[in-house]
Amino acid sequence: MQIFVIIALMVLGFSVSVDAFNKKERQSTITFPLDPITFQSAPGSQIATSYCLICHSAEYVYMQPPHPRERWEEIVLKMKQVFGCPIPESDIPALSTYLVSQNKIQPRVELKKVKAEPALEAVQESPSSSGNASSGKRVFGTYCVNCHGQLGKGDGPIGQSLVPPAANLTLLGKKSDNEILDAIRKGRPGTAMPSWKNDLSTQDILDVLAYIRTLAL
Repeated sequence: MQIFVIIALMVLGFSVSVDAFNKKERQSTITFPLDPITFQSAPGSQIATSYCLICHSAEYVYMQPPHPRERWEEIVLKMKQVFGCPIPESDIPALSTYLVSQNKIQPRVELKKVKAEPALEAVQESPSSSGNASSGKRVFGTYCVNCHGQLGKGDGPIGQSLVPPAANLTLLGKKSDNEILDAIRKGRPGTAMPSWKNDLSTQDILDVLAYIRTLAL
């Protein structure tokens, strides 16, 4: 491609140096987009993270026009009744109030969760031993149980309705720690498994891994 560009410029009467062209090309920079945003901290954000992220990203919510509380309640009820979101009726008012509070917010990437924490790549041998299974169970109950179920068998409230169905985590005995960590951090393309690297800290992810290891048959 480069040689055709040079030839075209020479045909047009430009004096072109291949070395200069290469040098300029090497100095080019690319600006990558920011990481996906998360639900902004406020009362009710935990509910939004637990239930809304099952089907769509936080960006989807922040793309909506400002809605009054009643309209947000209608939207949440639709998600529950039509699309099977397992949010309890008792949590709908708090979630609706939170969504109203986000109407005029310009979301930002929250980096504080991972500040001063070691990258997963820096964790040495046996990452699962670096996590706390008890803490992982609590994180699992908030973020994972709706799809994977209480015992990780893929039988959560919406687990079997997904295409493909949610993974049975009790069958991951042959998977390496790094394979499981990769799936948690980056998600699994072609499935409903999202990336959690922007919502969970490094330690949270290690704790979840430790808990998942206790589920293996």
